[in-house]
Amino acid sequence: MAVAGMAMAQAQEKKPLQVQETNHEGITAEVSEVTRKEGVLTVKLRFRNNGAKPSRIYVLGNWGDADKFYVVAGSSKMMPLRDSQKVALMSPPDGGGGLYPEIKPGGSFIFWAKYPAPPASAKKITYMTPHAAPFEDLPITEVQ
Repeated sequence: MAVAGMAMAQAQEKKPLQVQETNHEGITAEVSEVTRKEGVLTVKLRFRNNGAKPSRIYVLGNWGDADKFYVVAGSSKMMPLRDSQKVALMSPPDGGGGLYPEIKPGGSFIFWAKYPAPPASAKKITYMTPHAAPFEDLPITEVQ
């Protein structure tokens, strides 16, 4: 039963928009979603362990690292949105103040972040992370 449930979950998983190698052994980074809704752009990035052993990836050391994840549309650079406490609107760090998930072989970890949306005329973005080469020409999906 557990195997059937896992197979169903994998079948429902969307095909990534783009995949890049990372500097972490066995880990790839996949942009799975770029959506624009009500002036906000949301990007979802999946870190996948394709290796044979568990791997811990350093995603964020602290909130100061949040600006290492940004969007470029045309000649505009968009930094992560922040709340009234100046906390970036993205996957929160774990209890230790950083975000260091351990990913089991065949497993994955989803990181998300929110940005000011580029103008409606922008149909594609480039997503920059400290983990991989730029994810270029990612299509933006409009959400109503």
